[in-house]
Amino acid sequence: MVSHPVKIAFVTDRGYLRPTLVAMWSLLEHLSRPAEVHFWGDDLSEADWQAVSRVAAIRPDCRLITKALGAAELGAFSWESTYITAAAMGRLFLPRHVAGRILYVDGDTIIRGDVAPLFDLDLGGALIGAVRDDPTAKQMVKRGRGRKLRPAAVERVDGIAAYTDPARYFNSGVLLLDCDRIRATPGLLDQLEDVSAASAFAMGDQDHLNAIFANRTHLLNPAWNASWARAGLQRDLSRALGAEADELAPLPDTIIHFHGPRKPWLAPRRDLWNKTARATLSYRRQLRRYLRAFPDLAPPAKG
Repeated sequence: MVSHPVKIAFVTDRGYLRPTLVAMWSLLEHLSRPAEVHFWGDDLSEADWQAVSRVAAIRPDCRLITKALGAAELGAFSWESTYITAAAMGRLFLPRHVAGRILYVDGDTIIRGDVAPLFDLDLGGALIGAVRDDPTAKQMVKRGRGRKLRPAAVERVDGIAAYTDPARYFNSGVLLLDCDRIRATPGLLDQLEDVSAASAFAMGDQDHLNAIFANRTHLLNPAWNASWARAGLQRDLSRALGAEADELAPLPDTIIHFHGPRKPWLAPRRDLWNKTARATLSYRRQLRRYLRAFPDLAPPAKG
């Protein structure tokens, strides 16, 4: 088994900075090995960068490497979303600047365990590791069982099928990138960094990444990108789609991803029987611990 140096990446803008700091704090709290932490930001002030350094300092054994994003990376971006920003495109440039493996993690996450084992994982020759996209997997399982999909879902799944197998379509919120092998593949780096092409897709860089890495992706266990703390349900979907043993192992949810427009640092859900509401409460418990150390760096209470 080859053990790779641990390298982590966060990419954000000023609007998502505070939640991303919470995500970085939670990852560093649980990390079992020293690491490089690459923190890239779009339109961050000097005070913002100082906040990044303060939070990263909880792990003196981890080296912080910062980069300010600009027109060179994001200049061709033209896609709009209410909850996904131009800074998300910054992840496309990681392989040019980082050697070896790097784990990219979205800022709307909380980490409840050690991510270091991912750097010991055999990717089986794949260029990246990622987790199946939960909403797309649900639609594919419904279709496979003969259930009728809504017209919008049919359109979405058929659109994905134009560039990759929808059953293997992955979520881009957590990505394990083999940067050396990506750079070594002729023409791939330029294709990856084509922000204009990425912004033309319905889901921006996520669709773009799926198109580029079709048949080049190792599907990870949902524990590494647990949709609102529901990795068990994701594994059930993966099983129905023909997943292999590693993807189905009963691992504890390690990276919880709060994808979509509803975020756990905003007004909480009241229905405690709802799984997303319980995931929100779990996030807020960790947030309270974070705020004891960084009371001035609270995420926004309103969207």
